Amino acid sequence: MFKVLNIRILLVFMLTSAIFSAKAQDVNFSQYFNNPTYFNPAYVGLSTGLKVRLNVRKQWTALAGEYHAFSFSADIADRNIPGAGGIGFIATSNSEGIGMIKTTTVGFIPSVRIQVNRFSIIQFGALISVMSRRIDWNNMVFSDQLDPRLGNIGLSSFTNPGNSPVVFPDFSIGSIYQLKGNRVVATFGVAVHHITQPNQSFLQDVSPLPRKWVAHMDFIIDFQRNRGYYNRARNIKIDPGILYQSQSDMSLFALGINAYISNIYFGIWYRNDVFRKTSFTNLVWLAGLNIPFNNDSRMKIMYSFDMNTSRNTNFTGPSHEISMIFELDNARLINPNKIRIPMRSHNTLECSPF
Repeated sequence: MFKVLNIRILLVFMLTSAIFSAKAQDVNFSQYFNNPTYFNPAYVGLSTGLKVRLNVRKQWTALAGEYHAFSFSADIADRNIPGAGGIGFIATSNSEGIGMIKTTTVGFIPSVRIQVNRFSIIQFGALISVMSRRIDWNNMVFSDQLDPRLGNIGLSSFTNPGNSPVVFPDFSIGSIYQLKGNRVVATFGVAVHHITQPNQSFLQDVSPLPRKWVAHMDFIIDFQRNRGYYNRARNIKIDPGILYQSQSDMSLFALGINAYISNIYFGIWYRNDVFRKTSFTNLVWLAGLNIPFNNDSRMKIMYSFDMNTSRNTNFTGPSHEISMIFELDNARLINPNKIRIPMRSHNTLECSPF
């Protein structure tokens, strides 16, 4: 009885702290390379064709409650318009604290592309979005409802403000520099999210959403020549990468490597989340399958398992994440046969994704 009561008090404390201390954090995905436009909008249109991605994350499975996150994104590139990178769409939703807090974001992402030379490009992207946050106040328990003998007495002096969501606009920007060498593609990027730090308070006060800073780089190394898509099944590629993220009192560092051999993906990543003096250290194991439809289209399915290795936080349990990606290389925004825009040298650098 007392153990259950202590757990409830702890959950109430964590929940109310997140609401009233203005320290809300964005949800994170372990497979950031399979959800790139979520971390950096400059990824929109970085490679030709249409990309459609669905990402589902179940976090902290040993804790009571629901910690789910969903992300859907699509972007398409076209090199028939000089300087155009592409356009994209993204929608994310996550649920926290036994479903008490739900956050939904819907956004539009345009990008522009600058050809530096035959071997490198720079892209800039901007995310214009609308964010909605909702709290189910009816299922919350406050400290004045807890009696030492009777438990939850169901009466509180807190005035319920209603279940109407808080809705506000949000803006993010990012940039990417990509360099192509002899069988090596290097990508470097930075992004800033929540530039205006919008007010996300549920009450009559100010609670700004902290800015999030992201920096990343990776190197795709191809060990064989590209001789057509089906022959690529014998190719061997590796993709080592680094991601760093900082938002308010929380920082994240991820370091790892993915490999592609005969239509099979696998990888291992070290990830460290630091919140003030608390550190969550994870080993992330990845496995996936590439399913080609033809030379120009394919589906990728990937699963990752976050194994918590921190001694002081292993009670949270593991996390699971699934990504499903569709790629159509020949999809275009504009039919080049119906326009009179001459092709420029900006399309000389096209690096196929990992």
